[in-house]
Amino acid sequence: MTNNYYIELEQVSKNFRDPASDVYFPALRTLDLKVKKGSLTTIIGPSGAGKSTLLNIVGGLVKPSTGSIKISGVTLHRLNNKSLSYFRRNYLGFLWQIPERNLLPKLTCLQNIYHAMEIVGYPQNKRKSRAEQLLKDVGLEKRANHAFHQLSGGEAARAGLAVALANEPELLLADEPTGELDSKTTMQIIKFLRELNDKYQTTMLIVTHDTRFAGLSDQTYEILDGGLSNYKENIYSPVKIAEPIKNEVNTVEYALVDKYGMVKIPDSIRAKHNITEKVQFTSNCQCNGVCIIPKGEI
Repeated sequence: MTNNYYIELEQVSKNFRDPASDVYFPALRTLDLKVKKGSLTTIIGPSGAGKSTLLNIVGGLVKPSTGSIKISGVTLHRLNNKSLSYFRRNYLGFLWQIPERNLLPKLTCLQNIYHAMEIVGYPQNKRKSRAEQLLKDVGLEKRANHAFHQLSGGEAARAGLAVALANEPELLLADEPTGELDSKTTMQIIKFLRELNDKYQTTMLIVTHDTRFAGLSDQTYEILDGGLSNYKENIYSPVKIAEPIKNEVNTVEYALVDKYGMVKIPDSIRAKHNITEKVQFTSNCQCNGVCIIPKGEI
């Protein structure tokens, strides 16, 4: 692993074929992404922006059309199917939007965690204490023996989170984890993710349309039309674990520059300064740096 980045994507693209027209269309466009080890990183964008495709590529479920993918220093796209399956089982945890993808309906919360542990060969002498601790972490210790149909939507989401963390994964991938939940329950799930990230230092990558995730993430990317448009970094106070939702956060926003020097200007900046087709670079400014000025405004 280089530069303390756990995930490194370079010039990743993905094209899908439309069987009706036999035309290929891009879901991801030469995308660069770096995620720090132990961070909670969120990628926010509307439906159809490429969020799920990106997450599936990072998780080794979909192969990219072009580009390089490294997870913890492992070049993921070069692994054969057997090695890839081993990597997913032992290093990754998945949290899906639909609870049925996280939980087996006939099993209780505790049994679902045990089942996830059994699949990856988690040490038997550690299973009970690990499962009970995870249920406590997500506030479900009193629902341990309840099956899926006995849980509320928020409880099912929390149980799914416990299952996703059962094998102590280094990386948790979450696809719209609050997409089916009401506003209050959504904030509870965001808070649990933040607290579990702080406690276990599990690297977390979340894709969502919900902008509220940005306030509790370490890094936030915005995605639109298959490309990342801008990047925000949050700096928290030392008491973020106790009351993360109420804390004030210092947010720094950046434009993204790819390996070829191409700059992606955030939509908010383009709209504010009426940037359309052209910009002009200048160093004759009071900030002693290089400014991008819309053509005609100098």
